[in-house]
Amino acid sequence: MKPQKVLVVGAGFVGSSLATSLRSGGVQVCCTRRQEGGEGTVQFVLEEEETWGNLPKEVDGVVWTLPARPLPQVRRFYDTYLQSILDSKKPVIVYGTTGRYQVDEEHQWVDEKTRYGQTASGREEGEDFLQEKGANVLVLGVIWGESKNGETRALKSWIEKGYIKDVDIDKFLNVVHVDDVVKATEEILHRSEFRGQVINVCDGHPMLWRDIILWFGFELPQATTHDPNVTATRLLSRPSKRVSNILLQSIMGKDYKFKMAMDA
Repeated sequence: MKPQKVLVVGAGFVGSSLATSLRSGGVQVCCTRRQEGGEGTVQFVLEEEETWGNLPKEVDGVVWTLPARPLPQVRRFYDTYLQSILDSKKPVIVYGTTGRYQVDEEHQWVDEKTRYGQTASGREEGEDFLQEKGANVLVLGVIWGESKNGETRALKSWIEKGYIKDVDIDKFLNVVHVDDVVKATEEILHRSEFRGQVINVCDGHPMLWRDIILWFGFELPQATTHDPNVTATRLLSRPSKRVSNILLQSIMGKDYKFKMAMDA
């Protein structure tokens, strides 16, 4: 059944685009912000329980776009708000990141069954807890595109601004367009058979930073293995991984075409 009222926790880059898309389809949407916002937006801070009362009492689904941490507050929020929603078999979606996957081999392919561990953010504990309770975890690649709040994220601009000066050019980047994140989220919201699932959301075409830099006509960084700082950074960094989206492609349908950063 199509949800009639959805709570989107976090009205940021993806949350604002998701809210706009849902509303265009006739869904009533309530978004949250850390500070009081405009129409259709309420203040909510996970660590400040006095703000929880601002949330709508009855919803047909929840999309949690923010990191699910700290765990004690996630547990408390589940007991107070999410439990009744999940017990009613209504969809709850939590966003995770591909940083969770741990690989031993350079350029290893990973899917939803690949082992994973805690990152520095500690968000995976909250994701695991909610997944055990029936929430779906969408593991997102690096998001690019233009959101409905006017923010733009583009690989080319990251290079121009020097954000990747210390990047290992022989490592893979797994990306996904914000519109594809929105469409995948809406699809899972509408599909009651998905419960307690982990689903990778990326375009399925990992790219080497080397190829990305050259594609946009930039020169490769001049760092070499003679630079002790670069060498140490690369030795300590985790092996590069390539993230499979085969499960997501089967959900979206074989004719669904993901937006490709290189094409853009």
